[in-house]
Amino acid sequence: MTTLNVNIPAYAATFGLEGPAPRLADWLARVILQLQSGDWLRMPAPGVPEATAQLLRMAEAYESTQPSYAADLRAAASMARKA
Repeated sequence: MTTLNVNIPAYAATFGLEGPAPRLADWLARVILQLQSGDWLRMPAPGVPEATAQLLRMAEAYESTQPSYAADLRAAASMARKA
């Protein structure tokens, strides 16, 4: 086991962390939260006919290598048609 001693000067507790890193991290976190909550980063979901067609195209592409996955994609496409 290794022991590590850390010496923290008394002024560090009263003034907090020094430098721009904490403020930059706070600003960056706020920007990321703002971007995630906005609609301008999200792609619109495809409509049901478009999504069904896309699932069927993917199923056709995967049929030769992964037939069970292709069957799952077809099942999802048929469920989308019923919805």
